[in-house]
Amino acid sequence: MKLISFFAAALLFGIAGCAQPERNVQTAKAAPVGARFEAIGRVALHTGQPCTSQIMFDFNARGSSRPVYLAARMRQSKILTDAANGNRNVHVSGTWQRGKTKGCSYVNVAEVEQ
Repeated sequence: MKLISFFAAALLFGIAGCAQPERNVQTAKAAPVGARFEAIGRVALHTGQPCTSQIMFDFNARGSSRPVYLAARMRQSKILTDAANGNRNVHVSGTWQRGKTKGCSYVNVAEVEQ
């Protein structure tokens, strides 16, 4: 019985060790709400739990090491998803928005060009 308990505990600790810790990614410094955003860079699908449900993409602008969170409507989302899957640069423009939680800022995409 003790041997079974030992193996069960070892299995649980092994599984827990494989769990991915939540990322604490430093994002780009947000501008005031409503400020214009425009940049060229690469986009990726957002991984993990976003700070607001609108965020679907991470955008890495040329020359910046910190990502910007992006939210987009259906038409822009299709273009961004295709660019993310193809690892292509995009030109994004939009306005800064704030989520309900503290420190949650993102760009609401108005236009995307490949």
